[in-house]
Formats: sequence, C-alpha cells, structure tokens
Amino acid sequence: MHATLHTPNRPALCVALVLVLASPWARADQAAKQADAAPCIEIQVNGERIPAWDCLQRKLAPAENAAARHNLSEAERLMRKPGNQLLQYNLEGTRQRMGDAFGRSVVPQRPTR
Repeated sequence: MHATLHTPNRPALCVALVLVLASPWARADQAAKQADAAPCIEIQVNGERIPAWDCLQRKLAPAENAAARHNLSEAERLMRKPGNQLLQYNLEGTRQRMGDAFGRSVVPQRPTR
C-alpha cells in the first residue's frame, strides 16, 4: 500500500495538462505573443507617411516585471533611485548651473529656482 501512494496517477496528470493548455489564459498569452511578433505598418496618406507610433511604443517598451519590483525592500528600492533624486553631487550639473563663474566665484550664473 505504501508503494501505491508514491506512484503518480498518469491519466489524471494528462487530463490536467490538456485542460491547462486549452485554457483561455494560454490562448490569451499566445495572442499577445503573436501581436508582439506582428510588424508595425506605416500608412501613407496624400504623400505623407504616418508611422504606427502605438505599435512602436509597445515594441520598444521594456518588459513588465512587476513581481521583481514588489519583492524589493525599501532600502533596495532607495538604492536603485537615480542620483539626482537622492540629491547627490553631480559635477556636470554644477558646471551647468555655475556657468562662467565655476571655479572663480561662489555666486552661480544660473540661480536655483
């Protein structure tokens, strides 16, 4: 009796696999893959070419990885912020703000807003 508990029920597994593959979620995933693989079509009206911007935006958008973002702790999320959001020093930004006065004066050419 102990050996029968560990043997898998193959017909039940096959039926479950067929049901999962035939589910609407699997079909929706396949439709999304086909939409991503389709080329973006440009239209020409009165000699003016109109690109398919919405299609190009979808193709160039980064893959959504919401699960990875939610798993980060607050400290890790803070560490991944860009330096300008953390008010860190930026040499090029300081040169732009100081202008001709950079290295010669403490008064910036372009004051802060």
